This record gives sequence, C-alpha cells and structure tokens, in this order.
Amino acid sequence: MSKSNIMEPVVQVPSKSLHLGIDLGWRNNVVVVIDESGEDVDGFRFSQDRAGYQWFLQRVKRLQHRAGAGSLEVAMEPTNYFWKLMARELEQRGIHYHLVNAYTVRKHREGDQLDRSKDDRRDARQIAELSRTAHYTQTRLQRGGYEDLRQYAALYDQLRQSMRRERQLLWVGVGQVFPEIFQAFQDLGGDTCQALLRTCAPAVSIRQLTLEAFLVQVRSGYRGKRLLVSKLRRTYELAATSIGVTEGSEAIQLAIRAHLSCLETQQRQMNRATETMRACLSSLPEAPFLKSLLGDVSAALVLAEIGDPKHYRSAAQWVKLAGIQPAPNTSGQKQSGRTPMSHQGRPRLRTVLYFACLRMIQLDPHFIQLYAHLRNRPKNPLTKMQALGVLMNKLLHILWALVQNHTFYDPSFSSVT
Repeated sequence: MSKSNIMEPVVQVPSKSLHLGIDLGWRNNVVVVIDESGEDVDGFRFSQDRAGYQWFLQRVKRLQHRAGAGSLEVAMEPTNYFWKLMARELEQRGIHYHLVNAYTVRKHREGDQLDRSKDDRRDARQIAELSRTAHYTQTRLQRGGYEDLRQYAALYDQLRQSMRRERQLLWVGVGQVFPEIFQAFQDLGGDTCQALLRTCAPAVSIRQLTLEAFLVQVRSGYRGKRLLVSKLRRTYELAATSIGVTEGSEAIQLAIRAHLSCLETQQRQMNRATETMRACLSSLPEAPFLKSLLGDVSAALVLAEIGDPKHYRSAAQWVKLAGIQPAPNTSGQKQSGRTPMSHQGRPRLRTVLYFACLRMIQLDPHFIQLYAHLRNRPKNPLTKMQALGVLMNKLLHILWALVQNHTFYDPSFSSVT
C-alpha cells in the first residue's frame, strides 16, 4: 500500500465534488457530506451490512445528481477491518476513497474545538474536512498474492507475540516456585528443562524426592534423545536450599503445564504459518530478487508490508512508509537529537529492516564496510543506532533497485543505491 504526497490530490479532484467523511463502527456508520466550500450538505447513518451499504450507495448517488457534483470523494479512518469492507464496495463501483490518519483527525478536532468534545458526527465531519483539504494518504487494498502474503505475515506476527507472552508467563511461574533453576538452565526451552517443568517444577516438590526418584520422574516426561543428567543433579542441589514459594505451588505447577502446552501448540502453528508464507512469497514475481539479499521470512515480511511495488514511484516512498526518513525537531536555539527518524510509518517494517541490518553488518562485505565508515569517519561519526538507521535506509534503496531492475544482489556492485 503506497503513501503519496498528501498535497498531490488537490489537482486531481474535479472542481465540483462532494466530500464524504465516514466514521466507521461495528454496528453503524456515520456519514457527513460537505461540498468543496466546506458547507454541510447531508448527514446520516447506515448499518454495517449489505442492506446498509446498498442504501448508502443509493443515497450518495442521489446527492451527487442533485448537487451536480463531478465526483464523490469518500474518506475514512483505517479502523480495524471495517475500512476494508467499505473500500472493497467503493472500488467495485469506481468511487474514489481515501484514508486519513486517526492521529490527524484527533489533533485537527482538538484544534477546532477547544472544549475537546467528541462524538461520531464530529469525527465524520472532521474526516470530510480533511478529505476536502487533501490531508490523506493514497493507501489502497492489496490484491491476489500480495493480500494473501499480508494476511500470513499478520498471523506470523500474532503468533510470535503470543509465544513471547506465554514464555513471559512461564518465566514468572517458574520464578515463583524455583528461582534458582536459572543457575542450572539458562534456557527454559530445552527438552530436559521442559521435562523437568512438566513433572516437578516447584523446588518444594523436588526436595521431597530422592535424587534417583527425581531423575526417574523427569525421565517419564522426557521427549528428547539425550537427558542432561548433570544439569538435573545441579538442579536437585539447588532445590534443597531454594527460596521458592511453597503455598500455592500445586496451582502454579498446573499453570506451568498449561503454558508449556500452549507453547507447543503455537510452535506447530508458527511452523505451518511460516511454511505457507514462504510458499506464498515464492508465487510473487519479486521473490527471487528479494531473496537474493534477504532470508525467506524477512523477504516475505518486507513485501507483506510494502505490497505491490507497482504502486510506488520511488524508493523514497518505501522509506517514508517505514518511517525511517529524517525528521528535524528544532525550535529557535533548541534542537532535539541529531535529526532522528520520524517513526511515523509501519513499525513491523522497521523491525524487519533493523534485524536484517544487524545480520548484514556481520555477514555482508558491503554493509560491513559502510557501517565501519559511518561509525569511524573523521567528520560527524555516527552512533551505533544512527549508523543502523542509515543502513536501513540504504537497504530499502537496494531492494527497490533489485525489484525495479529485475536483478540479483551482488555485494561488490557498489553502484546500487
């Protein structure tokens, strides 16, 4: 999905247009219609279903005919999945639509209304006004494999967050009943450690067993090939003097088993999501060129956020989409930082680029050399994070060149920018 300069659409909109601001909702949508001079023309509600959509389209067509307007310009916030339902209906009927940033709506509303009052109609009115003044993006729905890839990437991200949350809950539970276990096992994800956690995680339970009985019990829940007996002996020693809680330990043991079960299920789902995401990426024409520089998963996540490259005119639009372009923050003699990146873009795209650059400054000769130059140049040397920000920008420009020129990455080809 592309984001163009917000002032460009001013010359694209016909001289006489109606601007519709829609405040989307779960059950009902609120619409305010204004003309090109900003005067209210109409306001109404319609339901979030097929009958409501048909009634909405019929009504706005009558308004357009009565007002003699050359076009309808529909604007809305990218609210949850609701905007996709509306955008699909509008695209099928050839009606222009735009997306306005929710933050922009809130700030403009607060500036216009000092009492900070808010309701659906005020929001719809503000959205229509932002459409009239061309404060919107050129975001569009993705089609075909690009939309499939975006959905797979969203699932991948959700599963990764869920697994991180379950690991945190597991760590909290284990820390309550046996905090010293981390001296024996640095990673709770190993087969031996998980067998221990399934069978007898609380230190108070381990103390009640002999060493032989403890090893037998852990082995009963073991699913790997090589049990780490030496670490289990160390764990048994630590349990003898553990400060872990004793009250409620049985309930915590049950919770630990539940978290381990959730992690196993989520890991299987993650493997499946990764497999299908890679297959979807391979079906797209840009895949071979992106994968010549990035790994399969990183390439898929980048393309999922960018969408169809044909929607963009330059690499600068990719940089702005990621929110890594420099954003000055000065006032008089006061300056905040060294022109930091804006961070007003897609955080998942920034995250992928960041970790990709971390990997490339270790493995790729061109990025290693460029990173060293940025950090050690005589004039204005950059900090580590600043240098990585420059490399993230550089990486997007290289990816743009690979896709546009249908070529494969060569680290010695320094003219690629």
